[in-house]
This record gives sequence, structure tokens and C-alpha cells, in this order.
Amino acid sequence: KPEIAEDQILVRLEKVVLCGSDIPKFTGMWRGLHYPLPPGMPIHECVGIVVESRSPRFRAGDSVVAIPSGDRGLAEYYVSNAVKAVGISGPLCSSAACLLIQPLSTVIYAVDRLGDIAGRTAMVVGLGPIGLLTTWLLRRYGSRVTGVDPFAWRCEAAERLGAERTYELHSERLLSLIAGDDAWEAPDICVEAVGQQTRTINDCLHLVKHRGQVLALGVPLEPVYPIDYTRFFRGNLDLIASVTPPDETYMIRAASLVGEHEKELAFLITHRFGLDEAGEAYALYEMPDGDHALKVMIDGTDWQAITP
Repeated sequence: KPEIAEDQILVRLEKVVLCGSDIPKFTGMWRGLHYPLPPGMPIHECVGIVVESRSPRFRAGDSVVAIPSGDRGLAEYYVSNAVKAVGISGPLCSSAACLLIQPLSTVIYAVDRLGDIAGRTAMVVGLGPIGLLTTWLLRRYGSRVTGVDPFAWRCEAAERLGAERTYELHSERLLSLIAGDDAWEAPDICVEAVGQQTRTINDCLHLVKHRGQVLALGVPLEPVYPIDYTRFFRGNLDLIASVTPPDETYMIRAASLVGEHEKELAFLITHRFGLDEAGEAYALYEMPDGDHALKVMIDGTDWQAITP
């Protein structure tokens, strides 16, 4: 059991889900990481039980969604800063949907940065879990949403979550199709939710309308991106980058939303593995079309299943 400091909690793991940003760390593509990785890495979307607390917000026995320090959550016990945790209760504790609270909190923070979006049009490029949660939240806030993704099953998921229309293709291909089309209505907002490559952010700069907003949600791998600065400048565009929420209020809001809409969102958890199958879970999630995987869960309770 690791030791905790002031305003930290010690959590015994119950379940986790993989995030797209975990995969470059798993495959060795993440800058600055070297094998072997620290124990418990790379996982940050975790649910568990508090076993020790040095925060007034939590006590032993509380069920929590808690982000592990250093992404080291795939461990029987892990440390979390209390500011990155939220308590959960009732039926939500036993539902896998509670694993959506942390990624949804990131989406809430990002969408807040767009201002009032009611009645505005939005396009989400990349319909993985973050893109799908963004689609759902934009629709809830009153935006008319279009989705773009090369996989039909992801487009179907976006329509299930409120997208009015989807394009089953890459954003680069969409740009070539709409070139010279006077009937094309560019969206007020374009969300880049792909990440891990440098191309699609420029597609979004060209897809969005004049004086529109581009929201960068995809996690980068490269430190420097080639940006079409002329389009950005002449288009009077706003480019907004958003990643980690600054405090626990976003986790609290996300927990409330997931609790209210658990049945609507639960289908995003598509696969379940045991601890002894963790390697298989990561390998599946590494594949772009891996068995239609959206969120892959690992049951974190049976440490006896691990063979030394």
C-alpha cells in the first residue's frame, strides 16, 4: 500500500476503463516514457473504494471515481488527490456507466469554454468515446450536431446520442466533397476529437465557418503542429485547446449527469475483461476497429487471478 499525503486518498481498485490516450503509453509512442513503465501505468479512468483519507471530503468506505496520481491506477491500491475525485452512491456504484464520469468531466469543461451554444451548429470530427460524449453533451445544450468518422458503427452510435447527421468518411475526404458546393453550410463550431496525428486539426480549420470556433480535444503526440495559419487568420477563427478540468466541480457535474442518464450512456461500455486479461484488453483497444470497441473495462477486484 502506498502512503498518502495531505488532501490525498488511498483507493482500492474496483474497475477501470481504457482511454485512447493510454494506448501510446502502452505501445511506446509516448514521449519521455521508457520501459518498463511504473507499476499501475497507464490507467487514469478508475473507480474504487476509499481505504484511507487525509481529506475532509472523503472517509474510508466511500465509493469514488478518482484519478490516480501519475496514471498509475491499474494497481490493487492507488493514490489520488482529493481534488481529482468524486463520491458516487446508490445504483451508480454497481453500474459500469460510472466509469464514464471522468471522461465526461473533461468534455463538460471543454464545452463550457465554447460559451452559450444553444441554437448553434456543431461538427464533431472523430467519434470515439470522447467524440461521442461531446456529441451527446452538445445536443443536450441545444446545439445541432453533425458527426464525422470513417466507421459506420461509430456514426450509428453518434446518431443514437443525438447527432442529426453523420458522414461516414475521413474529414479530409469530406473537405474534397464539399469543395465548391454552394449549398454547404459550414458549422459554427468544429470539434477535433481524433488526436495522435497532425492532420485533422487543419481539416477542422477549413470545415468551420468564418468567425467560427475550433475546439481541440484530441490528445497530441507531436510537440509541434503545422497549422494553416492563413486560414486561421483570414477566417477570424477561435482555436480553443482543452484538456484537464481545473477542479472537482466538473467531476461532480459529470457524476450527476451520468446518474440521471445511466441507461442512455451505458452502451458505451462495450467490452469487459478480467485482470489476467489486461494485455488482451490493451491489444484490442489498440486496433482502430477492434471488435467495435468504445470503452473497454477491466475488473480490478480479483488480484488472485494474476499468476506471478
